[in-house]
Amino acid sequence: MDRELNSDIYLGNSKVLKGYAINPLRMEKSYALITGSVAAAPGVPKENASSCLNNTLDPSLVKGKIVVCTMDITNDGPSAKIVIVKEAGGVGMIDLYPQARDFYYQFGIPATLIGQEEAKELEAYMATEKHPVAKILTTRTNLKTKPAPHMAVFSSKGPNIVTPDIITPDITAPGVQIFAAWSPVSTEDTAGRSEDYNIISGTSMSCPHVSAVAAILKSHHPSWSPAAIMSAIMTTATIIDNTGHPIKTFPDGTEATPFDYGSGHINPVAALNPGLIYDFDSSDIINFLCSYGASPRQLKNLTRKLISCKNPLTPSYNFNYPSIGVFRMKGSVSVSRTVTYYGKGPTIYFADVVHPEGVKVTVTPPSLKFKKTGEKMSFKVNLTPLKSNKNFFVFGALTWKNGIHRVRSPIGVNVL
Repeated sequence: MDRELNSDIYLGNSKVLKGYAINPLRMEKSYALITGSVAAAPGVPKENASSCLNNTLDPSLVKGKIVVCTMDITNDGPSAKIVIVKEAGGVGMIDLYPQARDFYYQFGIPATLIGQEEAKELEAYMATEKHPVAKILTTRTNLKTKPAPHMAVFSSKGPNIVTPDIITPDITAPGVQIFAAWSPVSTEDTAGRSEDYNIISGTSMSCPHVSAVAAILKSHHPSWSPAAIMSAIMTTATIIDNTGHPIKTFPDGTEATPFDYGSGHINPVAALNPGLIYDFDSSDIINFLCSYGASPRQLKNLTRKLISCKNPLTPSYNFNYPSIGVFRMKGSVSVSRTVTYYGKGPTIYFADVVHPEGVKVTVTPPSLKFKKTGEKMSFKVNLTPLKSNKNFFVFGALTWKNGIHRVRSPIGVNVL
């Protein structure tokens, strides 16, 4: 999301460090800074106190100061630290948190999170100043931030260990700093206050966005199946951020892959008119389950019917999914797909391929000529490995283009 909630730090040398928090509390003046390690209680190792763990801070040293804490995987995070700092008499907290931009906390006293670069600047300031001071500023909203979107560290990432021929996840959607209605029951997330609205992050915030888009698509296309709606959402997603570059992961800034965002970041307007649809029904799902060894009893539990699997089985990678995945590929593989045309008048779609590293991809036929809406056409994606990828997946894409629509499917291949 192209929005940040910044609770910055005004240092005694007039420099401002970027911080992240939901901090409505106003700090009227600057206060002395002290690190957790310097404020260690008697007998407590400095490395324990540096993370502001429970019973590690000396109240006589902390009282009236802003405490600088470092990250430690053994504690409960910033929400736990702020309680410890407050009980020790601290008036504020600055917490080194590499994922600061993805997590926005509310605290009972002025506090903010900073990333690695800001932490280095803060450390340098405190090392050169005899009496370092700072003031934690109230939160301000910054819009149209760049780059955006980026992939948060908490995303549900692939590969799928149960069905690795399905690229996981399917899609990504806004899930960081989401403002929405909230239960008025006071919780830790609202710093013990009763609130009607809150701002939190998580995949549980992304899901409602996708659900709403699915509902909109169903209202515009009442005859579409759930699979068709999913296809429209996936094949119209974008993998480019608002700087015109591929979406990155946060905080390391590496280029994201389909195991981070699936088909890409959701694009609701484009999904209304996707051009082509990858549809499937219950029989396709049964064939897919059979390919993973589902027994007649398991199928009956799902369908309430006695069903036997086909012989020979349909390969799992031939499930008519909007993405293409092949796990443990030992030689050339031919993947089948069928698309349904939704548009006005005749049109021709042409295949455009981005080859996964070390894999040759050919599409047969290379073009699809449709005469009318609702018409179905099948094609094959032929994958030829040129080298082994061992335990890794390599990624590419197939995009069908007709000059108006771009129907994109990620390709993920694991070559033995």
